[in-house]
Amino acid sequence: MTKDLLNLRWHAFSAAKAGNTPEEYEDALAGDPAARRFAVADGATESSFAAAWARLLVEGFIAAAGKPWRNLDWIAPLRQRWASQVDALVLPWFAEAKREEGAFATLLGLAFRPPRDSHLGTWRAVAVGDCSLFRTRRSRLLTAFPLVASTAFNNRPRLLGSRPAAPPPLEQAAGRWRPGDRFLLMSDALAQWFLERMEKKADPLGEIATLLSGPSPRTAFPGWIGERRHQGLRNDDITLVIIDP
Repeated sequence: MTKDLLNLRWHAFSAAKAGNTPEEYEDALAGDPAARRFAVADGATESSFAAAWARLLVEGFIAAAGKPWRNLDWIAPLRQRWASQVDALVLPWFAEAKREEGAFATLLGLAFRPPRDSHLGTWRAVAVGDCSLFRTRRSRLLTAFPLVASTAFNNRPRLLGSRPAAPPPLEQAAGRWRPGDRFLLMSDALAQWFLERMEKKADPLGEIATLLSGPSPRTAFPGWIGERRHQGLRNDDITLVIIDP
Protein backbone atom coordinates (compact mmCIF):
# COMPACT_ATOMS: atom_id res chain seq x y z
CA MET A 1 0.00 0.00 0.00
CA THR A 2 1.06 3.61 -0.51
CA LYS A 3 -0.47 6.53 1.33
CA ASP A 4 0.21 10.25 1.24
CA LEU A 5 -0.53 12.91 3.85
CA LEU A 6 1.29 16.20 4.28
CA ASN A 7 4.09 14.95 2.00
CA LEU A 8 4.58 11.83 4.14
CA ARG A 9 4.71 8.72 1.94
CA TRP A 10 4.83 5.12 3.08
CA HIS A 11 4.93 1.65 1.60
CA ALA A 12 4.21 -1.62 3.40
CA PHE A 13 5.15 -5.15 2.34
CA SER A 14 4.71 -8.56 3.90
CA ALA A 15 5.44 -12.18 3.03
CA ALA A 16 4.89 -15.43 4.91
CA LYS A 17 7.59 -18.06 5.35
CA ALA A 18 8.28 -20.07 2.20
CA GLY A 19 5.98 -23.08 2.34
CA ASN A 20 3.38 -21.32 4.50
CA THR A 21 0.09 -19.75 3.48
CA PRO A 22 -0.62 -16.02 3.94
CA GLU A 23 -2.94 -17.00 6.80
CA GLU A 24 0.07 -18.42 8.66
CA TYR A 25 1.92 -15.09 8.61
CA GLU A 26 2.60 -14.12 12.25
CA ASP A 27 4.18 -10.68 11.82
CA ALA A 28 2.06 -7.55 11.88
CA LEU A 29 2.35 -3.95 10.73
CA ALA A 30 0.35 -0.76 11.10
CA GLY A 31 0.69 2.85 10.08
CA ASP A 32 -1.27 6.06 10.54
CA PRO A 33 0.15 9.05 8.66
CA ALA A 34 -2.30 11.40 10.39
CA ALA A 35 -0.93 10.34 13.79
CA ARG A 36 2.57 10.00 12.26
CA ARG A 37 3.01 6.59 13.91
CA PHE A 38 4.14 3.28 12.47
CA ALA A 39 4.81 -0.12 14.02
CA VAL A 40 6.02 -3.63 13.20
CA ALA A 41 5.71 -6.72 15.40
CA ASP A 42 6.88 -10.32 15.08
CA GLY A 43 4.81 -13.00 16.79
CA ALA A 44 6.82 -15.83 18.35
CA THR A 45 5.85 -19.01 16.50
CA GLU A 46 6.36 -21.18 19.57
CA SER A 47 3.63 -19.35 21.48
CA SER A 48 -0.16 -19.58 21.20
CA PHE A 49 -2.18 -17.14 19.07
CA ALA A 50 0.94 -15.06 18.42
CA ALA A 51 -0.38 -13.49 15.22
CA ALA A 52 -3.38 -12.04 17.06
CA TRP A 53 -1.10 -10.64 19.76
CA ALA A 54 1.25 -9.08 17.20
CA ARG A 55 -1.68 -7.35 15.50
CA LEU A 56 -2.95 -5.99 18.81
CA LEU A 57 0.47 -4.59 19.63
CA VAL A 58 0.95 -2.65 16.40
CA GLU A 59 -2.62 -1.36 16.41
CA GLY A 60 -2.29 -0.47 20.08
CA PHE A 61 0.89 1.55 19.53
CA ILE A 62 -0.74 3.50 16.71
CA ALA A 63 -3.91 4.27 18.69
CA ALA A 64 -2.50 4.75 22.21
CA ALA A 65 -3.13 8.05 23.93
CA GLY A 66 -0.15 10.08 25.05
CA LYS A 67 3.38 8.99 24.20
CA PRO A 68 3.54 5.19 23.93
CA TRP A 69 7.27 5.25 23.22
CA ARG A 70 7.94 6.25 26.84
CA ASN A 71 6.54 3.18 28.64
CA LEU A 72 4.26 0.18 28.24
CA ASP A 73 1.27 1.37 30.29
CA TRP A 74 -0.89 1.07 27.17
CA ILE A 75 -0.30 -2.72 26.96
CA ALA A 76 -2.72 -3.76 29.74
CA PRO A 77 -5.96 -3.24 27.74
CA LEU A 78 -4.43 -5.15 24.82
CA ARG A 79 -3.80 -8.12 27.10
CA GLN A 80 -7.44 -8.05 28.12
CA ARG A 81 -8.53 -7.93 24.48
CA TRP A 82 -6.27 -10.87 23.59
CA ALA A 83 -7.68 -12.91 26.46
CA SER A 84 -11.25 -12.10 25.43
CA GLN A 85 -10.50 -13.36 21.91
CA VAL A 86 -8.88 -16.67 22.85
CA ASP A 87 -9.74 -17.78 26.39
CA ALA A 88 -13.21 -19.06 25.52
CA LEU A 89 -12.07 -21.15 22.55
CA VAL A 90 -12.38 -24.91 22.92
CA LEU A 91 -8.95 -26.44 22.36
CA PRO A 92 -7.20 -29.79 22.85
CA TRP A 93 -5.59 -30.10 26.29
CA PHE A 94 -2.06 -29.51 24.99
CA ALA A 95 -3.19 -26.35 23.17
CA GLU A 96 -4.93 -25.16 26.34
CA ALA A 97 -1.64 -25.39 28.20
CA LYS A 98 0.10 -23.26 25.55
CA ARG A 99 -2.73 -20.74 25.66
CA GLU A 100 -2.34 -20.39 29.42
CA GLU A 101 1.30 -19.45 28.90
CA GLY A 102 0.19 -16.67 26.56
CA ALA A 103 1.43 -15.28 23.29
CA PHE A 104 4.73 -13.45 22.77
CA ALA A 105 6.00 -10.97 20.21
CA THR A 106 8.69 -8.41 19.54
CA LEU A 107 7.70 -4.82 18.77
CA LEU A 108 9.12 -1.73 17.10
CA GLY A 109 7.22 1.56 17.17
CA LEU A 110 8.16 4.81 15.43
CA ALA A 111 6.63 8.28 15.76
CA PHE A 112 7.37 11.54 13.92
CA ARG A 113 7.02 15.20 14.77
CA PRO A 114 6.98 17.59 11.80
CA PRO A 115 9.33 20.58 11.46
CA ARG A 116 8.28 23.67 13.38
CA ASP A 117 9.42 27.17 12.54
CA SER A 118 13.15 26.84 11.86
CA HIS A 119 13.53 23.55 13.74
CA LEU A 120 13.99 20.18 12.08
CA GLY A 121 11.42 17.45 12.50
CA THR A 122 12.07 14.81 15.15
CA TRP A 123 11.51 11.06 15.42
CA ARG A 124 11.21 8.72 18.39
CA ALA A 125 11.37 4.95 18.43
CA VAL A 126 10.83 2.20 20.98
CA ALA A 127 11.74 -1.47 20.69
CA VAL A 128 11.33 -4.71 22.58
CA GLY A 129 13.27 -7.42 20.78
CA ASP A 130 14.82 -7.45 17.34
CA CYS A 131 12.43 -5.79 14.88
CA SER A 132 14.63 -3.00 13.55
CA LEU A 133 14.66 0.59 12.36
CA PHE A 134 17.11 1.99 9.81
CA ARG A 135 17.37 5.69 8.97
CA THR A 136 19.12 6.44 5.69
CA ARG A 137 20.01 9.42 3.55
CA ARG A 138 21.32 9.33 -0.02
CA SER A 139 22.22 5.63 0.17
CA ARG A 140 23.99 6.07 3.54
CA LEU A 141 22.94 4.32 6.72
CA LEU A 142 22.71 6.92 9.50
CA THR A 143 20.93 5.02 12.29
CA ALA A 144 20.40 1.35 13.12
CA PHE A 145 18.15 0.56 16.10
CA PRO A 146 18.06 -1.44 18.32
CA LEU A 147 20.65 -3.82 16.82
CA VAL A 148 23.65 -2.52 14.90
CA ALA A 149 25.33 -5.71 13.63
CA SER A 150 24.05 -8.78 11.80
CA THR A 151 25.76 -11.03 14.37
CA ALA A 152 23.61 -9.55 17.16
CA PHE A 153 20.51 -11.46 16.02
CA ASN A 154 19.76 -14.74 17.79
CA ASN A 155 16.89 -17.03 18.73
CA ARG A 156 16.29 -15.39 22.12
CA PRO A 157 15.08 -11.82 21.58
CA ARG A 158 13.26 -9.98 24.33
CA LEU A 159 9.51 -10.50 24.03
CA LEU A 160 6.27 -8.85 25.11
CA GLY A 161 3.79 -11.33 26.59
CA SER A 162 0.01 -11.31 26.36
CA ARG A 163 -0.40 -12.47 29.97
CA PRO A 164 0.25 -10.03 32.85
CA ALA A 165 3.94 -10.02 33.73
CA ALA A 166 6.75 -7.65 34.57
CA PRO A 167 7.47 -5.62 31.43
CA PRO A 168 10.75 -6.33 29.65
CA PRO A 169 13.30 -3.53 29.31
CA LEU A 170 12.44 -0.95 26.68
CA GLU A 171 15.02 0.34 24.24
CA GLN A 172 14.47 3.89 23.04
CA ALA A 173 16.00 6.12 20.41
CA ALA A 174 15.32 9.62 19.11
CA GLY A 175 16.75 12.13 16.69
CA ARG A 176 16.07 14.74 14.05
CA TRP A 177 15.20 14.12 10.43
CA ARG A 178 15.74 16.14 7.28
CA PRO A 179 13.94 16.07 3.93
CA GLY A 180 15.43 13.20 1.97
CA ASP A 181 15.77 10.90 4.97
CA ARG A 182 14.20 7.47 4.60
CA PHE A 183 13.09 5.23 7.47
CA LEU A 184 12.85 1.46 7.07
CA LEU A 185 11.15 -0.81 9.61
CA MET A 186 11.90 -4.53 9.28
CA SER A 187 11.15 -7.74 11.11
CA ASP A 188 14.21 -9.65 12.22
CA ALA A 189 15.14 -11.87 9.26
CA LEU A 190 15.11 -8.99 6.77
CA ALA A 191 16.88 -6.68 9.23
CA GLN A 192 19.67 -9.22 9.68
CA TRP A 193 19.99 -9.58 5.90
CA PHE A 194 20.09 -5.78 5.51
CA LEU A 195 22.89 -5.33 8.05
CA GLU A 196 24.88 -8.23 6.64
CA ARG A 197 24.68 -6.72 3.14
CA MET A 198 25.79 -3.36 4.52
CA GLU A 199 28.72 -5.01 6.33
CA LYS A 200 29.79 -6.66 3.08
CA LYS A 201 29.77 -3.26 1.31
CA ALA A 202 26.88 -4.39 -0.86
CA ASP A 203 23.94 -2.12 -1.70
CA PRO A 204 20.72 -3.29 0.01
CA LEU A 205 19.34 0.24 -0.20
CA GLY A 206 19.78 0.12 -3.95
CA GLU A 207 18.04 -3.24 -4.08
CA ILE A 208 15.09 -1.82 -2.15
CA ALA A 209 15.02 1.29 -4.34
CA THR A 210 14.90 -0.94 -7.43
CA LEU A 211 11.93 -2.78 -5.95
CA LEU A 212 10.10 0.50 -5.33
CA SER A 213 10.83 1.81 -8.82
CA GLY A 214 8.97 -1.02 -10.52
CA PRO A 215 5.42 -0.69 -11.87
CA SER A 216 3.88 -2.78 -9.06
CA PRO A 217 6.20 -3.15 -6.03
CA ARG A 218 3.69 -5.08 -3.94
CA THR A 219 3.14 -7.62 -6.69
CA ALA A 220 6.89 -7.96 -7.17
CA PHE A 221 7.70 -8.29 -3.46
CA PRO A 222 7.19 -12.08 -3.05
CA GLY A 223 9.54 -12.76 -5.96
CA TRP A 224 12.04 -10.21 -4.66
CA ILE A 225 12.05 -11.99 -1.28
CA GLY A 226 12.30 -15.38 -2.97
CA GLU A 227 15.45 -14.31 -4.82
CA ARG A 228 17.07 -13.20 -1.60
CA ARG A 229 16.14 -16.40 0.18
CA HIS A 230 18.05 -18.25 -2.51
CA GLN A 231 20.98 -15.94 -1.67
CA GLY A 232 20.85 -16.66 2.09
CA LEU A 233 17.98 -14.63 3.56
CA ARG A 234 16.66 -16.69 6.47
CA ASN A 235 13.27 -18.29 5.82
CA ASP A 236 10.93 -16.45 8.16
CA ASP A 237 7.92 -14.18 7.96
CA ILE A 238 9.04 -10.90 6.38
CA THR A 239 7.73 -7.39 7.05
CA LEU A 240 9.05 -4.17 5.52
CA VAL A 241 7.69 -0.65 6.03
CA ILE A 242 9.32 2.28 4.22
CA ILE A 243 8.57 5.87 5.25
CA ASP A 244 9.67 9.04 3.46
CA PRO A 245 8.78 12.00 5.71
